Amino acid sequence: MLAHLQPDVYWPKVCRALGIQDMEKDPRFDSVEKRTENAGELIAIMDARFATKTREAWINILQAEDCICTPVQSPYEVSNDQQALANNYFINIDHPDWGKTKLVGFPWWFSETPASWRRKAPGLGEHTEEIMTEAGFTPEEIKNYKKHGIIL
Repeated sequence: MLAHLQPDVYWPKVCRALGIQDMEKDPRFDSVEKRTENAGELIAIMDARFATKTREAWINILQAEDCICTPVQSPYEVSNDQQALANNYFINIDHPDWGKTKLVGFPWWFSETPASWRRKAPGLGEHTEEIMTEAGFTPEEIKNYKKHGIIL
């Protein structure tokens, strides 16, 4: 993924990195507006170029040209990313049904009120009767809803 907040400044660097220097001054692509207008054609050209090397090779080439880029990671890669792990974006828990497993962590950390995993999520319909009772439904109504498949 390329992310240039000043696309016209980085366009020559991208062209050099991809070996498409002739496109730098091409009237179809010589400004951010024209690249946007002709995005379908530009993406097809760039896709063909990117298909010639591995992701890792392109990352090295783009970084050598001072382009701002990062790999789009698979879920497995993200869950093992050094920075994601250092920031506790994933936590290891001892789940009562699954044993030791890794879960997505918490989106925030407060020093005075830290987040923590305390129990597993309820199963489908696990608390239906309790919630329906608290909402004022009678045992007969709940039984009837279950009988007709309205609730689990």
